[in-house]
Amino acid sequence: MKAIYYKFVCFSGIFLIVCFLAAGCQQKTRRHSFEKIGDFSIRILPNNCKELRDGLGRVLLLVPRGQAIPKGYASAQVVRIPVRRVVAYSGYMVSLLRAIHAIDSLVGVTHVQDYWLIPEVREGLEKGRISYVGESAIVDFEKLKAVRPELVFTWDASLVPKLEELHIPVVITITGEAMNLDTRLNFVRFVAQFFGKEKLADEYVKRVRSTIARIKKIVLKKHGTRPKVIWGDIYEKRVLVEPGNSWAAQMVKLAGGKYLFDDIRGSS
Repeated sequence: MKAIYYKFVCFSGIFLIVCFLAAGCQQKTRRHSFEKIGDFSIRILPNNCKELRDGLGRVLLLVPRGQAIPKGYASAQVVRIPVRRVVAYSGYMVSLLRAIHAIDSLVGVTHVQDYWLIPEVREGLEKGRISYVGESAIVDFEKLKAVRPELVFTWDASLVPKLEELHIPVVITITGEAMNLDTRLNFVRFVAQFFGKEKLADEYVKRVRSTIARIKKIVLKKHGTRPKVIWGDIYEKRVLVEPGNSWAAQMVKLAGGKYLFDDIRGSS
């Protein structure tokens, strides 16, 4: 009788542990099935599909190559993953592609060769692997179409109707409000979804945070107090500064500086 009771207790204990672990796994799966990065979002769907929302809140459905499109997404823009041919409108986007080892997918840019310091881009333009498709404000759509992009990353929302007309999927990479630092850092994780480079994106974010912390120690050790910093640019004969709610201002503060326009709020 004691042996039966002992077996029952052991079995019950093991059963409860298994149930607990299973519940934990389910909770973990649920917890990571949806992620919000500022105004961008990632929702993991069955069969390795993903539902993403870009800076305009547009739905993009990421579907593995050769796989059927899930039901219920008739109006969504479908992007086949991993993406192999990309046009990027900014140096920032190209830098992110490089950080996650996806720069080989780059086939078009909106800056001439002399603009670039990234060796892969300069070499790609020189050898014809990457094409200059015109400046961002006056893109040559014939050239853009000729490079056969599977995806365009751009900050210019006015291009959406034309690119949709050309049946070229597009991602809007900015939002109406200035990106805070957390969104700016983690945006690479949003981009990584298109290339299956999520792990590399996570590693990149960790490296950046570690670098910022190291810079702060150096700054405070050298200056003793927080140095005053202004972050801005000259654009169309005007001096534009980043607002205090921008990622740039937050970067300055986090790295040990004092941002002089911290009281200003607005778009980046």
